[in-house]
Order: sequence, then structure tokens, then C-alpha cells
Amino acid sequence: MLRERINLIRRLNIAIDLLITAVSFLLAYSIRKNYSGEGLVEIGPITDFLWILLIVLPIWLLLFTLNGAYYSQRTAPIISIIWMVLRVVFWGGILLFAALFVFKSFLVSRWLIGAFLVSNAVLLSVEKIAIMSWLHIIRKKGYNFRTVLIVGLGDRLKEVKDKIDQHPGWGMNVVGFVAIEPTQTNPTTYGVNRLGMLKDLPTLIHQHVIDEVIFAIPIGYIDRIEDAIRVCEEQGIKSQIAMHFYTPTIAKTYVEDMDGLPMLTYSTTPEDVGKLFCKRAFDLTAVLVGLIIISPLLLIISLGVRISSSGPVFFKQRRIGLNGRVFWCYKFRSMVQNAEALQEQLETQNELSGPVFKIKDDPRVTTIGYWLRKYSLDELPQLYNVLRGDLSLVGPRPAIVDEVRRYEPWQRRRLSMRPGITGIWQVGGRSRITEFDEWVKLDLQYIDNWSLTLDMKILLKTIPTVLSGRGAH
Repeated sequence: MLRERINLIRRLNIAIDLLITAVSFLLAYSIRKNYSGEGLVEIGPITDFLWILLIVLPIWLLLFTLNGAYYSQRTAPIISIIWMVLRVVFWGGILLFAALFVFKSFLVSRWLIGAFLVSNAVLLSVEKIAIMSWLHIIRKKGYNFRTVLIVGLGDRLKEVKDKIDQHPGWGMNVVGFVAIEPTQTNPTTYGVNRLGMLKDLPTLIHQHVIDEVIFAIPIGYIDRIEDAIRVCEEQGIKSQIAMHFYTPTIAKTYVEDMDGLPMLTYSTTPEDVGKLFCKRAFDLTAVLVGLIIISPLLLIISLGVRISSSGPVFFKQRRIGLNGRVFWCYKFRSMVQNAEALQEQLETQNELSGPVFKIKDDPRVTTIGYWLRKYSLDELPQLYNVLRGDLSLVGPRPAIVDEVRRYEPWQRRRLSMRPGITGIWQVGGRSRITEFDEWVKLDLQYIDNWSLTLDMKILLKTIPTVLSGRGAH
């Protein structure tokens, strides 16, 4: 019954989101149809544009699903819901423009699409705020709440109780707690009534209305609650374990499902499948469009490299990618052919501490190579690596094999995310940074704070950095 109710609510949420998205499009069309600003031509009837909804609705549904919009949001703050809506509309807009480009629908009014995206973001946000506010209000009044029984002791019991008390909008009412140790004899602990011992759980479920049981216990008590969890399962009571067993310094904690086997996971890298999917989709879309636009430039550079010095147009080098994967990284050749062999003679001039080699006015650089490096044009072939999945547009710099062999253990964490063509190091200090540790710290800062918004900020900052040629050598 509960599962059917959840599925019904999920289907209603999907229907409301898609309906509001369709209404947003009709509203945008109405505004565009009735607005005759300077330079705007009159658009055709609405039937000429309804096919766009056949692209929009599946994309929006996919993005909402990937962002977890249709799972329980009972404990989610409103601001996180709004950010989720903005992410969906932003990335949906990018995919929509890409689809229109692929289908060569150049005649579709950009004003219409822009008005649709703005109105959609506003209406969806208003919808989410209205629903969440209404649910918070009725839950605070005692409706639509779930009764919770806590099994636990000590600080773990207090931690769960405090969380619930701090968020009345969650609609969770603690009916009492069940003791694990015989020494827990106080009738009330942290404001929660003691209802009995762990062995009394089956009886307590019959005596009280219990919607869910939360086990708030230290890791050493795990083997003692197995029978209690089976009791909850047998009687259809939702059970949860507050798995605060270890307090990581960096890693984020979450639970994964491995074919029915729950896995408590500690990860220091972004694991949001929806966001990572959007990152990859943006990489592919931007690179495919970019290659079409800059193809004449690539041809000119290729001819320039070929004519200016002997040797191949492209330089390839083994680099270290995600979690130690080795791949061939491609660049326009900007040095003489035997550059790697000559590096040993220049080691004493290295300006960067640590395993990375970098010097200003490198004598191995060719004349055209100087200009390619100054404006980072030598890295354009790495767009091919992005298509292959070796690189992302934004990420830590891909490391050379020999560098990684000399990494300290903490520095290897920069390999835990897919490397990129540009990154926080390039826009935050580039070649002005001479301490390798500072370089790594910038990469780790990016990994620990990664978001799609951060990627966009770095890409936008990369443009003036590259055009100015600041810090490049």
C-alpha cells in the first residue's frame, strides 16, 4: 500500500512538472506572438512550434529523474529544490539548443526559446516552493507526519533526536526510544520516553502506531540489531540505520546498492550520476560544435607547424588520467623533435618545485610553438581526447607518467577525477605558481567543491586568460 502511494505521488509529480513545462512554452509563445519589438518578425501559429515540445518534455523528464526529483524530498531544504530546478532548466536549455542545431532548425526564434526557459524556471520554482511550503505548514500542524521509534543509546540517540527536532517540516514525530543496554534505565533520555528494551520491539510495534524505526547505534552493536530489522521487515515497517560510524575528513558518505547488497560508501569525488551525465553531455556537445567552428583554424595551425620546422604536426605523449588510466594525449607540436631527450640537460633550470618540469623561455620551443603556447592553441587537439573520454573540458591537468611516479600519497588524489583541458589552476594562477604543492591544492579544491556551475565559471574565466596570454610558457 505504501509503495503504491509513493508511486502514485511520483507519477503526479511527473505529470505536474511536464504540464507546467508545456504551459511555460505556451506562455512564452503567447508573449512572443503579442510582442512586436524592433527587429522582431511575426512568427507563425502555435502548431508550427509544438514539435519542439516533443524534444523538450523527454529531456526535462530525463534531467529531473537524474537529479533525483522524484524521490522523497521530505527532508530536503527548499533552496536545494530550487537549485535542482535551475540545473534542469540550464542543462535542458543547452541540450535543446544543441538539438535544434543538429536538426538545423535555425528558423526557430531564439527569443521564443529564451522566454520559454525563463518562464519555465520561474513557474517550476513557484510550483516547488508552493508544494514544499504547504507540506511544511500541514506537517507543523500535526498532519501528514510519520511516527518514528528510535532504537539507540548515548550520543547517537541524541544526534538523531536533535536532527528531527531541528526540522519540524520533515513531519517526523518521535514516539519514544528502545534501549539496547540494561543500564539504560532512565524513563526519559534527551526528552524521549523509554518504551522498552530491544527484545520488546515486536510488542511495541503492536502497541503503538509506528511508521518507521531508526537504529542510532555505534558500529559495535550492528550484530545485535539483525533480528530487530527482520521484525520490521516482516511487519512492513520501514527501518533505517544512522550509519555515523566514522567521521571522514574529506570523503562524503552515502549508500549504494550492489544488486541488492547495500554498500556504505565513502567517496572524495563527485558521484552524482545526473550531474556527471550533464557534464559529459556538455563536453560532447561543446566539442562537436566547437570543432565545426574552429576547423579552418586547425587547418591553418597544422600547415604552420608543418612548414615552420621538420617533424610531425601532432605531438603525442602518454598521460595519466582518471585513477591512473594511461592514455595518449595529443597536442600541436610546439617543440623540436627531440624535446623529451633534451629535457634532462635542462633539469637544473626547472622553475617549479616537485615532479613537474617547467621553465620560461624553453630553448626547445619553436618559433610558431611560442605563439601556440602563449595562447594555448597547442592544446586544441585535446578536444579529440575529450571526445574519446580521456579528458573533460574542465578538470585537473593531465599528469605525465614520470611525474606521477614521484607523487606523494596525498598528491595522488588529484587523479581521482577525470583531467581536463582547462582548470582552476589555469585560471587561478597558471604558470605564476611555482610550488607544485600549491598547484595540487588548487586541483583538490576543485574536486572537493565541484559543481556544474563551477565548471561554467572556469570556462568563462578561461577565455580572457587565454586571449591575454597571461602566465603562459
